[in-house]
Amino acid sequence: MPEVAPRRAPVLAAVAVPAVRAGLWSPVLAAMLVGYAMVGLPAVIGGPSSPNLVVILLRLAALCAGLGVGFAFDDPARPTTATAPAPAWLPLAARLTALAVASAAWWCATLATGMAAAGDAAAALPGGDLTLEAAAVFVGAAAVASVVWRRAARGVVGLVAAPAFLVVVVVVTLLPDRIQLLVGLDSDTAWDAAHDRWLVALVLGAATVLVAATWRPRPLRRSVPASGHR
Repeated sequence: MPEVAPRRAPVLAAVAVPAVRAGLWSPVLAAMLVGYAMVGLPAVIGGPSSPNLVVILLRLAALCAGLGVGFAFDDPARPTTATAPAPAWLPLAARLTALAVASAAWWCATLATGMAAAGDAAAALPGGDLTLEAAAVFVGAAAVASVVWRRAARGVVGLVAAPAFLVVVVVVTLLPDRIQLLVGLDSDTAWDAAHDRWLVALVLGAATVLVAATWRPRPLRRSVPASGHR
């Protein structure tokens, strides 16, 4: 039994590495680049910005980057690997890990640029709360993509997940004030309450990704009628 784990490691690597390479990463990186430009260009061209404007730009940057998340789920080889001995969720988990690392690095750079753009008012920016928002956006986009991935037999996810994510964003902007997520810095009470809801959204999104990636319905058992005795 102790030999099982060492034997599994090469198998996991043999599945995970090609899975990450097979992902459609160019749209993901392009979305991140455009999102970063939304924060970086105003900082270079316009000079110091107000904290409220920086918050808006950071939110737009996160939403833009979120549009590219679904393309990391694309798997052109899925029809041929559906019968592979490795678990179906393993390639997806490998892509999600790579996506999480890239997203974290991107957000750190984008947030730092936003702080620099705010100049002396950077202390007024709640970096932790904005990071929570960005994490919820990325996880929400991943949740939408994972649901699409579950139904995409041919492995095409991004082209469906991106517009579906946009629909979710529109719905969020139309929420009534009492459950609104996108609030300004002006009201501390509304800001704190909104970020409690952001945390709930993050947890629900993560749960959706987990269930969509791993849950498999059990096949229904057919009842066999008992044979009568003559």
